[in-house]
Amino acid sequence: NHERLLWRLGTLPPGLLTFWKQTFALERSWHVLGLGYNPSIDPKEIERAAVIHYNGNMKPWLEISMPKYRQYWTNYVDYDQAYLRECNINP
Repeated sequence: NHERLLWRLGTLPPGLLTFWKQTFALERSWHVLGLGYNPSIDPKEIERAAVIHYNGNMKPWLEISMPKYRQYWTNYVDYDQAYLRECNINP
């Protein structure tokens, strides 16, 4: 990982090594990043995206999450699911 060409942090490195030179960059509008740290993402950009990513520390299920982005996650959560109840994740 000389000069950090493959990865910078997180759990992504094994996947990057496994699929080295077998992946392609996605068009930016397809995958919106930053919902766990960036308070300036345009809501229109989020609505158009196929995938939104809560990368960063402010995950939508945590109290420290950004309220303006939380609804994008809560709209799809089944709060009746036993595992979520065991983890104390509530609406």
